[in-house]
Amino acid sequence: MKTLLNASELLENTRKLSTEVLAKNADENDQRRSFPRANIERLGEAGLLGLLVPKEFGGAGGGVAEMAEALELLAQACASTAMVMLMHYCGTAVMVAKASDKLKRELLPQIAAGKHLTTLAFSEAGSGGHFYTPISEPKLNAHAAHLNARKSFVTSASEADSYVVSTRRPGASGPTDLNLYVVRKGANGLKVERQYEGLGLAANDSAAMRMEEVLLTDDERLGDPGTGFQTMLEVVLPHFQLGSAAVSLGIASAAFAAATAHVSQRKYEQAGGAALSAIPRVQYLEAEMALELRAARAYLENAIQKAISGHPEAMLDILAIKIKSSDAALAIVSRAMTLGGGAAYGRRGGLERIFRDAQAAAVMAPSSDVLKDFLGKAVLGLPLF
Repeated sequence: MKTLLNASELLENTRKLSTEVLAKNADENDQRRSFPRANIERLGEAGLLGLLVPKEFGGAGGGVAEMAEALELLAQACASTAMVMLMHYCGTAVMVAKASDKLKRELLPQIAAGKHLTTLAFSEAGSGGHFYTPISEPKLNAHAAHLNARKSFVTSASEADSYVVSTRRPGASGPTDLNLYVVRKGANGLKVERQYEGLGLAANDSAAMRMEEVLLTDDERLGDPGTGFQTMLEVVLPHFQLGSAAVSLGIASAAFAAATAHVSQRKYEQAGGAALSAIPRVQYLEAEMALELRAARAYLENAIQKAISGHPEAMLDILAIKIKSSDAALAIVSRAMTLGGGAAYGRRGGLERIFRDAQAAAVMAPSSDVLKDFLGKAVLGLPLF
């Protein structure tokens, strides 16, 4: 495997793979609801699974800026693959930040080599979109803990090699008194249920997972006891929010490109070969799409810089960026469908898939409504929890 040495090399590999591999099988994987295993393997070979892994473990040593750029490129070609990678990056970021030295030495080189895919298993039916407050609580038995829980909407549920699992601490004082653990694929008591057949992101193998007396050990706990919620806020939230925004922008970019190509090529023979792009209303819609996309991308870049620099208002923008980007994606794909006409609604050609993917990205927890509640509290100086 070739280790990616810098962001330029990373983006060139991502751009090439997105065009030559991901874009060519995106519609087929979507229609069959087939996990994009071939895509993940190629991305792993290129070093992209190890993007966030420190160089000392064989990774690229990248951060949230490189992650966002890569995810936007991936989402332009196949949003399902991008979402798989986003969840993998979130899980990897937690391991990098909180895993024991032993666990890092075991897992991070495998991730860097493209041989280990991880994901998050946070959401539970009892907490709905508030995935950061699990209901489950393990039972203590001698020197071990055993977890009984049902996790909802686990991306890569059947395909991941490990899961970063959240659960309350035994005897927890409240819903935010929780731990995070690594649970391996094939662990006793771990069962994947029927795949979730969602409107969009159909190829990301989202499914519920049932955990029946699954062993949780201190060796595989991520961070000190009771620090799971803090890790969610400090590590998971920035990666997930900024990464989700990048995926939405990738979806929006794909819709904009498809609509622009269509109106540029479409000719009306009955009007002497006049181009669709010559119609003022078409030009107006194109301008609106360009404005939405450029504004959302500029905001994402600004939010990333604030997150990296530790700006005092960084959290406000981290909360807001997923709202802005998903809203922009919905606005852009709606206009793209209008410009695409009947062809856009067909099952072949991409725009119909892109439209559905944008809807899924917008409602993924934390939804815009939940985020606006947090953002409003933050602006007013009120406690978020």
